[in-house]
Amino acid sequence: MRSWTRAVGEVRAMNGDVEFELGQEPDSYRASTAVDHTWGLSLFKKAPLFVDPANPAHVKPAGVLQMWLSPAGLSVLLLVLLSIAWMAARAGAGQEIAQSKGQWMFTEAPGPLSSDLTLHSPTRQWKIVVGWSILGVAMALIPLLAKGGNSFSRIGYITLGSAFALALWGYAWHTKTLQVTANQQGIRMISVLGWRDVSWETVRSVEEQEIFTTYYNGKMRMWELPFPGSTIRVLAFNDERDHTLISFSPELEPSESLSRLFALCTERTGLKLHRRTIAIRY
Repeated sequence: MRSWTRAVGEVRAMNGDVEFELGQEPDSYRASTAVDHTWGLSLFKKAPLFVDPANPAHVKPAGVLQMWLSPAGLSVLLLVLLSIAWMAARAGAGQEIAQSKGQWMFTEAPGPLSSDLTLHSPTRQWKIVVGWSILGVAMALIPLLAKGGNSFSRIGYITLGSAFALALWGYAWHTKTLQVTANQQGIRMISVLGWRDVSWETVRSVEEQEIFTTYYNGKMRMWELPFPGSTIRVLAFNDERDHTLISFSPELEPSESLSRLFALCTERTGLKLHRRTIAIRY
């Protein structure tokens, strides 16, 4: 910015490197340069440039978007990663308070409760999650292997695809190692990601929840009903404020142990399973 001269060029070509025409006829000339992206550049439109005094054919875009969009995007990505690292570093703080509230603790699990009542996820659940992660892998690999396109967009797609795949792999690992045990004191859920304890004294309601999203149809003047297969079913153990202390899929196996869990819950709390439909409006 300090040593190069500033000029205005007209965009003449945008196939690969961007080609600019500088100067006035009959002394005009053309110069090409690689750009991270083409935002702010339009064919046959003027654009600010920096020109190397030692070599006038050596130019760089001087527009705000061309100069600062890529570093700004990478800075935002860095802040997101630092935020995730900060939250991970704080995970585990206040463990006694979190345990009393039935919160998930990202620490090594103390092991299952001493009981023969044990539940685990069906094998198909974590395999389905791994299958969906292929979308993120494809989203990351296609821009990585592609030769064209600007680097800023490619970095964005690779980052989003990788984050999507990694999140699903982590969830699949959690599902594969999930284990729920219960005895006379309460329920414990453990996995490779941590654990959670809930005592029977804190449980005030037990529900089988059917959760779906809906929106208001202005033409029909009604809230839309869920499509088949779009409803999520969970078993939720709630506190006195109707906040969920612990929840898991009703498809945990074996089914005999699931029935014994509800019988134990009724014995310790006097509560029975109720069904509830929850519509999330947007």
